[in-house]
Amino acid sequence: MNIRQLEAFHVVMETGSVTLAGERLGISQSAVSKLLKALSESCGFQLFTRSGGRMLPTADARILASEVERLFAGTDRIRRLARAVRDREWGHVTVAAPAALSARFLGLVLGDMLGAQNDIRVTLLNQASPRVAEFVAAQQIDIGVSFQPFEHPHVQDEAIASFAMDCAVPANHPLAGREVINIEDLRHERLIGTQRSDCSIMTIDRAFQLQGVQRRVHVEVPMSETACDFVARGAGIAIVPPFVGLGWGPDRIARRPLLPAISLGIWLLMPSTHQPSLAAQKVAEVIREGLMPFAFAPYEAKRQAAE
Repeated sequence: MNIRQLEAFHVVMETGSVTLAGERLGISQSAVSKLLKALSESCGFQLFTRSGGRMLPTADARILASEVERLFAGTDRIRRLARAVRDREWGHVTVAAPAALSARFLGLVLGDMLGAQNDIRVTLLNQASPRVAEFVAAQQIDIGVSFQPFEHPHVQDEAIASFAMDCAVPANHPLAGREVINIEDLRHERLIGTQRSDCSIMTIDRAFQLQGVQRRVHVEVPMSETACDFVARGAGIAIVPPFVGLGWGPDRIARRPLLPAISLGIWLLMPSTHQPSLAAQKVAEVIREGLMPFAFAPYEAKRQAAE
C-alpha cells in the first residue's frame, strides 16, 4: 500500500469513475485500474463493483474511504501551510520595542498586514532598548527594534532609520504659529518629559545644555504617547519622535521642527545564529517600510532654510 494507490482510490470515490479519476490524476484509465487492484490486494478485500458503467464502492471500501478522506484533508492542510510559509503568510513572530514604538506605532504599521494575512501571529512586547537587545541575544524574540545599536556575536543590528525629534505644541499655543521652533524659544515654557529610563532623555538634555537652556519639566510621564496626550490638553510642550501621538490631529497638536535638530536612530536587531523565518522577514520588511516616512530627510530642507 502506498500513497499513490490511496490517492487513486480517493479520487475514484469522489468522481465515481475510473476515467474521470485518470483525467484528474493525469494518468491513463488502465493505470488507475492497476493502482486500485494493487490497493485491493494489499487490503485483502474488494473495493468496487461495476454497475451500469459506474464504479460502486463496497461497504468495506466506504469504511476505508472515511480514513483516506481524513488523510487527504490533512495533506491539503500541509500543502496550504507550505504555500503560506513560502509566501510569508504563516508563522508566529515575537517583536520587542520601546514604548515610543510599541504603544501605538507598531500596531498601526503591522495592523494592515495582519488583517490581510490571517496566518501570521505577532506577539508585541514593550521593553527598553537595552532589554530588547538582551532578548535578541538570548534568542527569546525574533525581532527587536531599538534606539541603540548593539554589538554582540549573536545579534545582527541594522540601522533602518534616522529621525529628528518633533516639538509638539498645543494647537492654541503662541509657538504653534511658528514654522520652526528653536530650543531657546522653550526657555520659559512648561515641558512634558519622559522618565529617565527613556534613552532619548540624555540626548535631549545634552541639546538643551549646549544652548544654555534648562528644561522646565512640569509633568513627567512614562512614555511619549502619554506626553502627547498632555500636550493635546494644553498641559505643556513635549519633544517627541515624529511617529508618536499620531492619533491627535493638527486641531489639538501642532508638530514643528526643532532647532538645533535632535536626531536619533532606530536599529533592527535579529538573531545572527540562524536564518529568520519568512514570516519574521516579512514583519521586519513592514517595519522598515513603516518608518521610512519619518526619516530625517523630510524636515531637512525646512531646517536648512531656517538656519
